[in-house]
This record gives sequence, C-alpha cells and structure tokens, in this order.
Amino acid sequence: MNVDQFIDRLNLEPNLAIAGLVSLAVLLLVAFNFRRFASAWREWRLRRLLDHIGHEQIRNLHCPDGLDGHHVIERLALASDSILVIAYKRFSGKIYCAEQIDEWTQMIGQKSFKFANPLFELEYQLTSLRLQSGSENIEGFIFFDASATFPKGHPENVWHPGNIPPSLLREHCPPPNAEIRDAWERLKTLHQTGAASAEVGVKA
Repeated sequence: MNVDQFIDRLNLEPNLAIAGLVSLAVLLLVAFNFRRFASAWREWRLRRLLDHIGHEQIRNLHCPDGLDGHHVIERLALASDSILVIAYKRFSGKIYCAEQIDEWTQMIGQKSFKFANPLFELEYQLTSLRLQSGSENIEGFIFFDASATFPKGHPENVWHPGNIPPSLLREHCPPPNAEIRDAWERLKTLHQTGAASAEVGVKA
C-alpha cells in the first residue's frame, strides 16, 4: 500500500483515523510521564497497604503534649490488643540507624544527609497518647517505603513493606479486646473534638 492509498483509506474510515490518533496520543503521554505514573502507582499501593493495617484508623490526630502544645499523629490503627502509631518517613536510599543514637544517616549515591532519630519524637507521642487514652498498650512504628534499604539493619519498630506482620492486616487481625476498644473510643472522641475546634476556628 502506497502513501496515497493509505491517505485515501483514512479518508474513508475517519473513525479509524481518530482512534489511531488517540492511541498515539495516549502512548506519547505515557512515554513522557512514565516515571510520574510509576511513582503514583507505587504510592497508591503503599497507601493501600497502610490503610489495611488494623480494624479502624484515625488520621491526623491532634494530641495535647502536656506543654500547651500538641502532637499531630499521622496514623493510628486499632489492632486486637494494642493501638498502633505509624509514622511514615519519606526517606529513600541507604538508611543507617540505631535505636539510641541522636541522628540517623541517609545515603543517596555518594552524598549523606543527617536527620533526627524519629524514635525519640515517636516516644513523646506515645507518652501523650497513653495519658489521653488511659491505656499503656500503645505501640509505635516508623515506616519507610521500598525505596529505603538498611545495610546494617534497623530497630525492631522500624517497618517497611516487607516486614509488616501479616497478623496486623485487617483480614487476619482478631477483634480488639474491650480495654483496647475503650481506649480507642477515647481517642476517637479526642479526634472529633479537635476537628470540631478546628472547624470553629476556620469559621471564626
């Protein structure tokens, strides 16, 4: 088929021409934005994984810190015998960390970056949550996504997609006991009160 015949065929089949142009546009869009689409896909899968931890979750809880301020707790999950605090840290590369050192190190290529040990802040949050909930059965975890690796290991309460206990995922998690349910309801009330106060502040 020569060029003139191809053009004549497209003129006779306009729907085919439109479909071809649309397909070409989609392919070009995907090609030029592949990294963005891939990143969005990974983020969606990651959030889906985190969303399936525990029976229920509370997001962005404002918890008093006892010093006229408050902590913003990114994610709380209700498990069978405890309440879980999950702090997602968006650090990629090689992470060198230990439980008691003041700073952790992120290595990206040949460059290194220091950041404060997140376990210390997490412990402050746990203390405040225990006071507000009336329960000592609150555990905290630092979560890194799959772009982070730990060449020298990590503390037990550091999670990544490969080491979240299956028993904490919703489909395998036993129902919460009465004590944990009561503590959870107190935190839900705290969350609702904080959200209502914020709404009043915005309207004012």
